[in-house]
Amino acid sequence: MTAEWNPAPAQSTVPVLQIVGYKNSGKTTLACRLIQALSQQGIRVGSAKHDAHHFELDDPGTDSSKHLHHGAIETVLTSQNATRAMRKAETSLEEIAKSMAGRADLLIAEGFKSAGYPKIALIRDAEEMNALRDQATNIRLWISWEKNISVNPVTASLGVNTPLVILPLMDEALVDQAILSLAMSLLCKQVQPD
Repeated sequence: MTAEWNPAPAQSTVPVLQIVGYKNSGKTTLACRLIQALSQQGIRVGSAKHDAHHFELDDPGTDSSKHLHHGAIETVLTSQNATRAMRKAETSLEEIAKSMAGRADLLIAEGFKSAGYPKIALIRDAEEMNALRDQATNIRLWISWEKNISVNPVTASLGVNTPLVILPLMDEALVDQAILSLAMSLLCKQVQPD
């Protein structure tokens, strides 16, 4: 993946590109590939991941976990090398994008199916495609594990007259080109959620 990028002045929010799909569909692998390619072009990339399961805010017994346990609604742990914020509440993707304004040029978000930002969807078959279309909006790019996925049931159920373009995941060059093109288009204009 290659591109040219000149950072724009700080905005009130960061453009967001979501990667959605079901468990073990390759979302993290694709996100890491995209983050690396964009970072190598000088683009400051932020990332966010939605966890559908409960996770621990911090290791029990650490000072920061004691702060939370004793009533802090949010605590920030910082050192020379890193900073980590922890809070006892879910944070919307929109809030995350706003918090990265001025520090990141683009936010790659894994998950957050119900958020309205532009999305890349990873699917295995037409069944997953139908299910994702019921759960997610603003899907700009479909990528399939199957080389020749049958989309007839999908196009029929959507009432679409033109066939949907679904890129095969195995064609890395084509997938990389399409994803980079989509990411760069978001950098060139501020895209708000639906």
